[in-house]
Amino acid sequence: MSASSSAQSGFHALIELARRGRVELRPTLLRVLVDQFVQEPVHPPLERARFSELACRLLDNVDVSTRSIVAQRLAAYAGTPGVVAARLARDVIVVADPILRHSTALGEAELHAILDTCGIAHAIAIKMRRDLPESVARRLGSTGKGTNAASPHTLDMAPQDMALQDMVRGDSDPALTLTLARRFLTTDTEERKLILKAMPACPATAHEERIRRIDRKFGEQLERAALRHQSQEFAVLLRRTGVPGDLAARIVSDPAGEPLLAVCRALEIPFGATSRILLFLNPEIGASVRQVFALAEWFEEIRPAAARRLLGAWCMLAPARTAREPSLARGARDRTDMRPSVRSGVPSADRLPARRAAFEP
Repeated sequence: MSASSSAQSGFHALIELARRGRVELRPTLLRVLVDQFVQEPVHPPLERARFSELACRLLDNVDVSTRSIVAQRLAAYAGTPGVVAARLARDVIVVADPILRHSTALGEAELHAILDTCGIAHAIAIKMRRDLPESVARRLGSTGKGTNAASPHTLDMAPQDMALQDMVRGDSDPALTLTLARRFLTTDTEERKLILKAMPACPATAHEERIRRIDRKFGEQLERAALRHQSQEFAVLLRRTGVPGDLAARIVSDPAGEPLLAVCRALEIPFGATSRILLFLNPEIGASVRQVFALAEWFEEIRPAAARRLLGAWCMLAPARTAREPSLARGARDRTDMRPSVRSGVPSADRLPARRAAFEP
């Protein structure tokens, strides 16, 4: 029996095993099934159909980690069935990202369908494709081959993704940076990671250099406030960087801790001190060791310059004047006469330029 025939026989045996196998074997079976499938450059139509049916069934019953591994393998395989690629492309972004960026199995119509139904993170991944169809490029506000301007098709984006039109345009409008900074405060972890990765390519803000010059002792002051569980004092101190009071309170109280992590990275506070700030300042973070470990892993990936750009953009957002203002912000304003002095050359928040609209440039 030839090597090719042996591989085909093994592949068919795996299909039968996956159909009859126990639930706990599904992740392993799916990975092995995909490994076997990508070994052959071409498969007969019936075999592709059987693989597609079984792979999609298993994908619905395995964990994110397994789906992510499978997506990585199939994204680089030219023979990936379209139905499997489409299933993975609509998954959570950590699974969908390699498929959206690299898989040739996604056609023009499928990319438009994904833009219709998925979120901003999926659209950013599509934007990174080398073979971006001209109609998709126009829809994203890009200038694909043969185009000279953005198309009115950008209006077809889903309402929650209107900020994407600014994000992917690639122009030098400072509002782009503010749009992403505002989006960071309201979105999930995966999109926050994408936003921070995008920050270096965004227009700089006027506050970045001042933030870079802040004395390291300021980080020690923040840590001391955190160790005393003084969230209000911490928020007041944070205002000395230029962040509006209401936004400082929002950063401190964010249950995921990611805005706070970005602030610490922008100020180049070592992770030892950063971890203590996260653990002591926000009880929701301190109660989850897993969450702290996840933040520790992300801390190493964040470039301080990207975090400074984000923090600098937050300094340019206006204070909120809505009913959703956290009570912490009110407490912070009541304690302005008690804030410690900062001998770092950071100007007082009282001398910051007036801001006119709720979280608007």
